[in-house]
Amino acid sequence: MLNFIIYEDHKKMRDLYEKVVHKFIGSKKDVYNIIPISEFDETTQDQLGSLEGRKIYILDIQVPGKSGFDFAREIRKSGDWKSQIIIVSAFEHFRYDIFMSKILTLDFISKNEDIAQRLKETLNIAYDICTSHRAFSFKFNGIVFRLPYRDILYFEKDLNDNHTSVVTKQGTYKVKKSIAQIERLVQNDVRFLKTHQSCIINLQNVESINLTDHTISFGEKQTNLLSREHKKELQEKLINS
Repeated sequence: MLNFIIYEDHKKMRDLYEKVVHKFIGSKKDVYNIIPISEFDETTQDQLGSLEGRKIYILDIQVPGKSGFDFAREIRKSGDWKSQIIIVSAFEHFRYDIFMSKILTLDFISKNEDIAQRLKETLNIAYDICTSHRAFSFKFNGIVFRLPYRDILYFEKDLNDNHTSVVTKQGTYKVKKSIAQIERLVQNDVRFLKTHQSCIINLQNVESINLTDHTISFGEKQTNLLSREHKKELQEKLINS
């Protein structure tokens, strides 16, 4: 779950930020939640603390009562150094103050520029940071493994329907899960695509595809599990990624 907390007292700007977030994250088919806040009160911190999943904050500096700057300090003071913070302001001189504050903000966006485009670009970075730590956990030969999604090349169904091979950059592991179970586990991550009833690949690790012999290459490793019905979708995903 990705949580987008929008702290802005002007409704027009809040609506704009929400629209950008919906358009951006909706295309990735991730489960997400948007929490718009127009003022900071006693229940705000408790409400945010109870949220499950990663958080991305979009904070306007000049909000009456508690500024976005102070809000960012509260976030870090609470011990949360993982959440991504994006500061928005119409006043350029705050850029230097934010940089010197050492609160690890991801970006400062001026309201005097193309804010929708800049926010989209920054959200893309924030999303990559928030999803880069996702991992596939399983037990193999009595050892519990946690493989980062970025290291997985593809999942391939074994002859035994209850087992699946997890092919990674480092090696291959056997998992006591069906390919259907694997599909449900990774279905909300845009990196993975089912190319065959027996195969799910990581698009980010694909180096090339041969449409003649249906081969998908990941450098030294490859699979020919590319069905006709998934060929067009794979081409489009790779071209537009």
